[in-house]
Amino acid sequence: MKRVHALVVAGILLSACVSTGVDVKPEHLSNFLPGFSTLDEVTAQLGPPSSHATLRDGSTILVYSFATSQPHPESFIPFIGPLFAGGAIRSSTVLFEFDQNSVLRSQSRSTSSGVSGWSMLTPGALPGAPAGAQPSGPAGGPH
Repeated sequence: MKRVHALVVAGILLSACVSTGVDVKPEHLSNFLPGFSTLDEVTAQLGPPSSHATLRDGSTILVYSFATSQPHPESFIPFIGPLFAGGAIRSSTVLFEFDQNSVLRSQSRSTSSGVSGWSMLTPGALPGAPAGAQPSGPAGGPH
């Protein structure tokens, strides 16, 4: 019986955080120099992009997208958990632009983060929540 409880707890902990895509951090970007790095070097280090496009002029754009979501801990409380549905959400998008010869022309990274739903934790206590974030009501609205 103890094994069943341990498996249930392990399942909840594993399902607590969901991520998708490739998380390209700022320190990864410093490995690639415009005018020198190639498309093959970028894909060798980061893996396949989330999407790519070849433009009419022969240049190529690679997009690496990442998103992660972690539910509020309160949402796992039986019966009242649905009242606290929501959680911390963080995403990033990295764009690499290559010329016709597959040499890196430019790179950029944008990020966003937020919190949805209700939480009893203090602002900024949730992973991925920006410092000074205000608690939010249902669907990200104010209390």
